[in-house]
Amino acid sequence: MSANPSADRAFQALIGLLHDIGKFRQRALWGLERRPHEEHGAEWTAERLAPRLAFLSPADRRRLVEAIRDHHGAPYDRDARALIVADRLASGERAAREDEEVGDPAREPLRALPAALRLPGRSPLPDASSWGYRTTPLPGGPGGFAPEAWEAIFPQPVGSLSLGYPGLWKGFEDALEGLHPEVWQGPASALTALLALLRRFAWCIPAAAYRDEPDVSLYDHLRAVAALTVCIGEFPEETLRRFEEATRGGRFPDEPVALLVGGDLSGIQRFLYAISSEGAAKSLRGRSAYLSLLADATVEFILRELDLPPTQLVYSSGGHFFLIAPLSARDRLSGLAERIDEVLVEAHGGDLAIALEAVTLHGKDFHLGEGRLPERWAELSARLGERKARRFDRVLERHYARLVGPFGGGGLQDRCDVCHAEAEKIGAIERPVERRPDEDVQKCSLCRSFEELGSDLARRNAYMVLRPVRPAMRGRFTWRTVLNGMGLDVRFCDERELPRSFQPGDRVIRVHHADLTPFGDVPVHDFRYLPVFTPIERDGSIVELNRMAETSRGNPAWACLRMDVDHLGRLFRFGLGDRYSLSRVATLSHMLSLFFEGYLPVLCGEVDPERQHLYLIYSGGDDLLLVGSWDRALEAAFRIRERFRAFAAGNPSVTLSGGISMHGEKFPLYQAAAEAGDHLEAAKGLRHPDGRDKDAFGFFGVVLAWEEAEWIRGWAMELERLIRPEDPEASRLARGFLHRLMSIAGLIEAEAQLGRAARLRPQDLARMVGFHRARWRLVYAIARQPNSVRPVLQRFQQELLDRGGERLRLLHPLARWVEWMTRR
Repeated sequence: MSANPSADRAFQALIGLLHDIGKFRQRALWGLERRPHEEHGAEWTAERLAPRLAFLSPADRRRLVEAIRDHHGAPYDRDARALIVADRLASGERAAREDEEVGDPAREPLRALPAALRLPGRSPLPDASSWGYRTTPLPGGPGGFAPEAWEAIFPQPVGSLSLGYPGLWKGFEDALEGLHPEVWQGPASALTALLALLRRFAWCIPAAAYRDEPDVSLYDHLRAVAALTVCIGEFPEETLRRFEEATRGGRFPDEPVALLVGGDLSGIQRFLYAISSEGAAKSLRGRSAYLSLLADATVEFILRELDLPPTQLVYSSGGHFFLIAPLSARDRLSGLAERIDEVLVEAHGGDLAIALEAVTLHGKDFHLGEGRLPERWAELSARLGERKARRFDRVLERHYARLVGPFGGGGLQDRCDVCHAEAEKIGAIERPVERRPDEDVQKCSLCRSFEELGSDLARRNAYMVLRPVRPAMRGRFTWRTVLNGMGLDVRFCDERELPRSFQPGDRVIRVHHADLTPFGDVPVHDFRYLPVFTPIERDGSIVELNRMAETSRGNPAWACLRMDVDHLGRLFRFGLGDRYSLSRVATLSHMLSLFFEGYLPVLCGEVDPERQHLYLIYSGGDDLLLVGSWDRALEAAFRIRERFRAFAAGNPSVTLSGGISMHGEKFPLYQAAAEAGDHLEAAKGLRHPDGRDKDAFGFFGVVLAWEEAEWIRGWAMELERLIRPEDPEASRLARGFLHRLMSIAGLIEAEAQLGRAARLRPQDLARMVGFHRARWRLVYAIARQPNSVRPVLQRFQQELLDRGGERLRLLHPLARWVEWMTRR
């Protein structure tokens, strides 16, 4: 190892990231020439990439090419030997094809992992292995928000897929050629750009397809090998030789290889929702974005302090992150965690905390049949849970008053009307509380900065600029203060502001589009999908909730929708079965992020093309919070569930639950979010007749299976068309019909309550006989309607009375829905 460990690790990450790039080129040229992928990769790297890498010496460029050429051989170069061991360990996740015939790499699509997941006790998806992805890059450029551009993340039957490797490879090469030369000047920026290009173009390419099941993407295999090469590169010579000999024979030593580091941000719910109604709508979007940026800044801090390249990040979303670190990092993690605690305690007291823990991964853990990787992840999760229960114990003695109290000065102190914090000075940080002339409430500097962040996300969201700074917290307390304390400054820019904001050394991230084309003389290093959908008035201001209520259909009300994936922890723990591996976990995490962070704003645009009715407050990891006009929010719920089901190819083990609360224009947002959360929890408590739980929706005061809710949705639209026909001359269904339905629904509910009683009195039996008249009332009510609408209503009656009349219990939410739509 050289005297510069940072340069060594960058080189190790680089050869790991490029070692199988020849597979991509080989498949693109399959019909023209047949050569081993190692030769393709070495040739392409020598001709197209190595000359650009200004930070490498000529000797290291040759080493890079030779490492790629010899990664299935017996090289003398130490880093190349580390690469071979890393590749063998990472390849231990491969599952042999079930059929006897080998696959054709140029014609095999990547299989969809969401379709293959199976929870214990759930039926598997029939022909789960027959779903795959098209060879299409992730959305970028002007068409990034087009719904058709996002169809790539939804699996299709393998038999219907036609692969286009030549076009995909050309797109990759063109994108590489289009990068700004400055990207190649340093190892961090070069690795960041290469990771971004591979994520965009290689996410849909199988890493192996000849003798193995093609269910791991080339992108995820490459970054797993890169991360492991960095860790194995620091092995003592004797250990490296022992791993070489063992893995050559297919044996994986039960010896430590790397650390799996996990981080978990806690206090999210309280931080987001424990605010007053005053200014909540303006503040909440910025608050949720701040939590995501805080997790990002923590990852940046850890990588920088441990001197690790960006390839070590496995996953970061929803306040959780995972890293692969060398064994030598263990002794430093406690100190880093303490420094993170210091920053958060000084800024937020005990409101927010980040738990940081690690477990050791052994060589055998990477073997699909013999490894204990699921147990390692479970152990890490347990340690994070324990750490969250003992948060700040490292700094409690030094910051006892800040964490335990007493809090505040009392008396006539100025207090923020949004978060209720007093004006205060904490060390070098000042948190004033001020009232502006045009406002009715006073706000602290932090809450005001969250409003500004939400505004930036709505208006200046074309680029993110990340700038390393000297870690320090001083001046007015804003959302940037803690990020600066972690050594990072973040700015959002539109295209007009970017040239003025950019400084050499900044990392520029394109937002919403996977296009790294430089903007003028400003290099673009990376891309990121931010889950932003904000309703904007003509004057550029954000549409208020009362305005969204006024412009809703029928009843003037707005709604708050919360949804999340059912059994996510169990899906990751058990869903992969005996195919649990690092790359597959990374693939599932990446795909979920694409759905919730990339695709969801596109779906909102389909439901609300005017951008006046929906406000996506939060979406990431596996859950979302959305507010808007009640009818659009309700429609969004069904569309999200429908598309998530397509995302999982209809897999019964991969489901989504939701809850929605609806309110008048003056109702507090924070309280609406709490009510929607209660409806979501109720939906997650539903038990289906077949024994399944969750997979449900709470709305209009009931919790129903999605299939029942869909039936209500269909008939709500049908009855509304009968009450308000497009042709004003057509016969109409009287709106009073809805009140008859509600009356019948009340009788049905009373009958159900009596039926659940342990003992019935004679008068109760008489009442139940009377309740049975509800069915005849339905028939009578339908018979009295105009002849033109009666055929539709008779079909409605038939569906209600089928299957023993079990749908009669759905009359109440159905009638309420139609009543809300038709109210003037």
